[in-house]
Amino acid sequence: MAEPGGGEPWPWEGLSGGRWLGRLLVAAILLAWVWVLATWPVTLAAMLLVAAIAGVGILIRPVLGLVLVAFAIPFGSLRRLSFGGAALGPQDVLLAATAAVWLARQLVRRRLDLRWPSLAGVGLVLVGVMLASFLPATALGPAVKELVKWVELVLALVLVVNLADRAGVTLLALGLLAAGAAEGLLGLYQFVARVGPPGFLLMGRFMRAAGTFDQPNPYGGYLGMTLPLAAGLVLTVWPGRGWRANRRLAALWLAAAAAGVLMLGGLVASWSRGAWIGAVAAVAAVVLARGGAWLRGALAGVLLAATLCILVLGRIPVPGFLQARFADLAADLVILDVRNVEVTDANFAVVERAAHWYAAWEMFSDHPWTGVGLGNYATVYEHYALPRWPEALGHAHNYYLNIAAEAGLPGLTAYLLWMAAGLWVIARAVRGSQGLEQGLALGALGLWVHLAVHSMFDNLYVHGMAIHVGLLLGMAAWVALGNRRREAWV
Repeated sequence: MAEPGGGEPWPWEGLSGGRWLGRLLVAAILLAWVWVLATWPVTLAAMLLVAAIAGVGILIRPVLGLVLVAFAIPFGSLRRLSFGGAALGPQDVLLAATAAVWLARQLVRRRLDLRWPSLAGVGLVLVGVMLASFLPATALGPAVKELVKWVELVLALVLVVNLADRAGVTLLALGLLAAGAAEGLLGLYQFVARVGPPGFLLMGRFMRAAGTFDQPNPYGGYLGMTLPLAAGLVLTVWPGRGWRANRRLAALWLAAAAAGVLMLGGLVASWSRGAWIGAVAAVAAVVLARGGAWLRGALAGVLLAATLCILVLGRIPVPGFLQARFADLAADLVILDVRNVEVTDANFAVVERAAHWYAAWEMFSDHPWTGVGLGNYATVYEHYALPRWPEALGHAHNYYLNIAAEAGLPGLTAYLLWMAAGLWVIARAVRGSQGLEQGLALGALGLWVHLAVHSMFDNLYVHGMAIHVGLLLGMAAWVALGNRRREAWV
């Protein structure tokens, strides 16, 4: 049996007269391209050419579709397709195309060669619980949109496990790193060149970076979930003294290090406290899980720096801008009595978030078993809004409260089980691997920790990032399956 992702025939080669069918298809494509060049505007023709090249690449090696999906996730907002009332991003189209090619190959072989990770089963249970929360929903459109995100997440996970070989997951990791590096570089440019709306201005000299995400918080969340992949690979793939004999690993290490620096810069430029906290927790988890000399060196470095600061300065210095940024963090971590608190410029963001937490809690209190309906937080928000906070921000700015408000106790329980199952699979992948595979698993671990922490302040299942989560989870599941010699169940 061919290794998934490489050396497979074209989908039509298994059919009777398949070679002639393939030649006719190529001829039809060439004729269509000549017609497009003669009649279409240059810009549209160029876009079609890129799409055609991508399509051929996916047909030849389907895992390339996942690489393109990884890059389309952050940049998909630049170009969206509208069908009726639904808007699709390039990542949605590419994921569907990749799945279609994979399914076509299965049909041609007349057998379903499916590797089904247990985590995908847990994901489907969560999807089923979310589907049940359609019953109380007053608006089905947002409910369908939210459900599709989770279906895409599970689909991305399954496709990685079934399409990728070692070269494939390396390409996918490089695609994720390249996208993260590009976003980090864009964010640094926005920060220094002051590109953005006036409300993002910092200290009169800089601008909060938002990349292609429109808002700094999801931008910081994306970088915070991708940075651990760079950290994991930096800690695991350096070939040491044998780098001359293994230039590919050395090149991968350099790519991960460069991408990590750019993503770290973009993360700082986002000025998102939730993303900062999540990223610190994520990278700490990666270093702790890696253990060994890296852990001892990191702890020794932190202790030495702290000791020197205390001996020389009498304290650990913290820049003034960081002190100001975290001055109200304690207030951000407790539920305020937002009905009576005095709103000022200094506490506006904290009180606004707490007001949305309050609304979510009231929704859950009124509908503990069913919720108000998947994706319907913003729809019913006006019935629970506090007088000074009539405008819904789309979600509760705390995913745990958000899922409880929308899907009730069953939804919250299913989500927590999903998080626990993901951690279990990732831990198995980290423990039973080394080198590249362990670096990928560590990247998934960091993503999971960042997601768990940052979700206390925001909803990161936006802007296609559910697919991003699925890709990294898929790599961890692929590693775990490899650790058990690719048995059918992780």
